Amino acid sequence: MILFGTGWWLLIPCAALALAAALAAYRRSAFQLPLPWKAVLPALRMGVLFLCLALLMRPLWRHSSARQERPVLAVLADESLSIARHDSTLRSILRDLSSLRADVQLFGFSTATRVLGTADSLATNGVRTDIASALTSIQESLSTEHLRGILLLSDGQYNTGRNPLYVADHAPVPVHTMAIGDTAKQQDIQVRRVATSDNAYVGTEVPIEVSVMASGYENQQVTVALARGAAVVSTARVALPADGTVIPVRMGYIPDAAGVFQLTASVTRLEGEVTHANNQATVTMTVRDNRQRVLLVGGAPHPDLAAMRTFIEREEAREVTSLVQKDAQSFYEGTAPDSLASFDLIILVGFPGPTSSPILAQQLAASGTRLFFVLTRNTSLGLLRDAFGEALPVYPAQGRSLFGEAAFEITPEGRIHAILQDLPPISTLLLPPLQFNATRWQTSPDTRVLARASVGGVDVEGPLLAVRSRSGVRTAALLGAGTWRWQNLPEDLAASDGWWPALLANLLQWLLAPEDDRRVRIEPVQQAFAGGEAISFDGQVLDESLQGVDGASVVIDIIAPDGARYPYTLKGLGGGRYAADIGTLPQGSYTYEVSAQRAQAALGTDQGAFTVGALVLEFMETRANVPLLRQIASRSGGRFLAGNDADDVARVLRADSAFATKTSLDTTELPLWHWPLLLAFILSLLTAEWVLRKRIGLA
Repeated sequence: MILFGTGWWLLIPCAALALAAALAAYRRSAFQLPLPWKAVLPALRMGVLFLCLALLMRPLWRHSSARQERPVLAVLADESLSIARHDSTLRSILRDLSSLRADVQLFGFSTATRVLGTADSLATNGVRTDIASALTSIQESLSTEHLRGILLLSDGQYNTGRNPLYVADHAPVPVHTMAIGDTAKQQDIQVRRVATSDNAYVGTEVPIEVSVMASGYENQQVTVALARGAAVVSTARVALPADGTVIPVRMGYIPDAAGVFQLTASVTRLEGEVTHANNQATVTMTVRDNRQRVLLVGGAPHPDLAAMRTFIEREEAREVTSLVQKDAQSFYEGTAPDSLASFDLIILVGFPGPTSSPILAQQLAASGTRLFFVLTRNTSLGLLRDAFGEALPVYPAQGRSLFGEAAFEITPEGRIHAILQDLPPISTLLLPPLQFNATRWQTSPDTRVLARASVGGVDVEGPLLAVRSRSGVRTAALLGAGTWRWQNLPEDLAASDGWWPALLANLLQWLLAPEDDRRVRIEPVQQAFAGGEAISFDGQVLDESLQGVDGASVVIDIIAPDGARYPYTLKGLGGGRYAADIGTLPQGSYTYEVSAQRAQAALGTDQGAFTVGALVLEFMETRANVPLLRQIASRSGGRFLAGNDADDVARVLRADSAFATKTSLDTTELPLWHWPLLLAFILSLLTAEWVLRKRIGLA
């Protein structure tokens, strides 16, 4: 069909005008045309003129054709491990659905959605169930087809992704659901959870709590075992709880080595359980190399020294060695250690004192160990300046022993420092004043003064608390004596009771925290991965100035529990960042080694450890979640099908008037003034006229 932008009747005057123009052009010619050409040449001229005039009317060619579209039913089959024991039932349903009078398209899903060619393509080995993503994926992939319904075949137990009810609320077509699996309560024993402390140390018992739940075995005696690898490290005998009740089983483990380890908690397997896959669970534990070793050195007995010792010994993870100077050659307790390299922190309270050995003072200052200095009235300022002038963030420029009382006033820099964060909100001016030495204290350029001395509300420009971090060594100095009174406050200051312990805990944590100056820093995105979870690494490669390095070749070797090595190359993300996704790994404890180089030059290495748990997530719920499947169907306008019968699906589809063949009208339109063939035809008419005129001698 040809349509015109103006009325078609205008073609008549256009034809008349073209005929008149053609006849007039050849009638005025002085040349006498041969008889055959008297009609041909004017006809060619008329055709060209007529077509040009017709194109000015914007003709449009339109073609319409009807086609029949069968309704599409998308079948989503759950391929997770929790469906594996119902595999044959699910395959049978999929085969029966192929006989429906509809275009049935089969899809399988677990963590991702894939097309199933036939029912035999089903593979129930997925380690996660993401119903929401499966529904969304189907709607997107079939958006151009006549999708009239979705059939969800699942147990309804999703453990990944968002709540599928949100997707059901916005579904463009009904989602019919059919429960696959057991709907009645099953006999089962589960280890629901294994919890332990974040901090573990060699030789120190770590408390571990195993949560056990059982159904159908009330009061039966079972054994809960805790194992590291093949070695059982602890057992407990318990009576199983009533149906659905979770009981905590408290156990303990004493690590004998440092590293990242995996402990497996398991419970006795009993006859009749629906599955034994959930009878165990794993937990990852990071065990530190040793306890924090602290050397506490006092220049003389002092209340601040006793209070400091009491505080640092509260932490079980700390091993405290105490030395209190008696005279230049002896101590009230113990002897000076042969080596200072084994200590993580040295705390100096009033040391060096008047009787202190300059040799010991110089050894402590040159040890390279992190230092925390606390001033007392017994401190020898001259020896402090001579021995510790470069080792501490502050030192006395003079040696005057001029003490007075001063309040602890936090500086603006101190208020934003990590040491003074998350403390009880009190006014430090209400605390008992400290004994402050009024000599001039010299600070280094990289020293951070967190608190100053204040007398009567006036800043006397003297530092009270100063810290420094230099070349990976952190040091601190508290230039006020009498903090023991802050731990023994009167009743009217009870609200401030926890302020000093919190500050001291933050300070010690900051002093003991490791500084990361590694040039290659590649780590797993988490230290413990669940079974079947994708394992990813990311991190940075830095130059000597700790700036990001691009274009490096970064290789990571994953070392399995059996010693096998699996190399992977990390991908550069820009800005010196690199990442790799190595997929899933079997259960176990793994280590890794990283090497980086650029232009054949080594940039550095890194190493670490991580663990992979057992595949138990899919077995934590053994019953079909019928309420969820009902709600998905209801919210999307679909039907919940209670039986596992394809005839039920056919019956629902026949009753749905929307589930019918769709007649679609395809219309094609072509603007003729844009049609190249028509332009070529007009040019051919002009060419033919010109050739004929030349042959008969016309100009």
